[in-house]
Amino acid sequence: MKQSWFEAQGEALWRDHEVLLGALESGGKHPRSAALPEEHARICSMLALARERRYTLGLIDRLEELALRGQRVLYAGRADPEPLLKGLLARFPQAVRATWALHALAFVLFVGPWLFGMVLVANRPDLATMVVDPSTLTRMESMYDPDGEVQAGARTISDDFSMFGFYIWNNVGIALRTFGAGAGLGVGSGLILVYNGLVIGAVSGHLTAVGLGHTFWPFVIGHGSFELTAIVIAGAAGLKLGWGLVAPGRRGRAAALREGAREALPLILGAGGMLIVAAAIEAFWSPSRVIPDSVKLGVGGVLWILVLGYLTLGGRAQSAR
Repeated sequence: MKQSWFEAQGEALWRDHEVLLGALESGGKHPRSAALPEEHARICSMLALARERRYTLGLIDRLEELALRGQRVLYAGRADPEPLLKGLLARFPQAVRATWALHALAFVLFVGPWLFGMVLVANRPDLATMVVDPSTLTRMESMYDPDGEVQAGARTISDDFSMFGFYIWNNVGIALRTFGAGAGLGVGSGLILVYNGLVIGAVSGHLTAVGLGHTFWPFVIGHGSFELTAIVIAGAAGLKLGWGLVAPGRRGRAAALREGAREALPLILGAGGMLIVAAAIEAFWSPSRVIPDSVKLGVGGVLWILVLGYLTLGGRAQSAR
């Protein structure tokens, strides 16, 4: 994407956001105050994109200033917190249900290859190297071997916090790449879902086949409900982005892309929140050797019910008003 096109698409938002921030910074009110959290998230996303593509310093400085001002206003408490709370508790699951068809497609693209890879490799462990390199498989075996050095080594609270940060960086990065790849007519998001599903299936099938399933499954079930569901949601958000380009209707493709990104924003923000929760569980709960595996499996099952229940029922009271 050329910088000139990027600026042309964002200029109206940036000007409106500057006006909104100016009103709130002066202690006044603005009719679009409720839009501050969503606009701030879009500005931060644009800033990250501008940095990644190494646009000019003038543009980056402008976006940095808008992001910093928005953060100060949000944390100063001058904006109404209700829209942000509503977005967390109601708008996210509403957005998921509103795009159920895309989520169903994303689910098939992710879970289908996962089940295929897991069943295939569980019966033919040697086939795992066709998907995952041997060194990675060896490392995974070491991680889940109860008699191995990784399992036997004592983790400190510092190690847990380090892994917490790593999991956030890694998982959110995957979600953002899955979403952003949707700009390629949705094909990129679909390919990432298929690939990740196949890799996860091959690894889980391999570990089960070599007798490490009793260590692997109690570890992953706790955070899997948040992490795997978030990846599917990020994929659906990418498909939403791509569908606007495939079938823009009477809109131009640029306008369809902007509208698709706006409609997908609650999805990707909600997925990001789920991945942070998943990172906390994976860092502090999943590796614990004090908690019995039966408890981990039970809690993991409950978390799956809660996550699916939230996405199915959350926000229905608000939408009925």
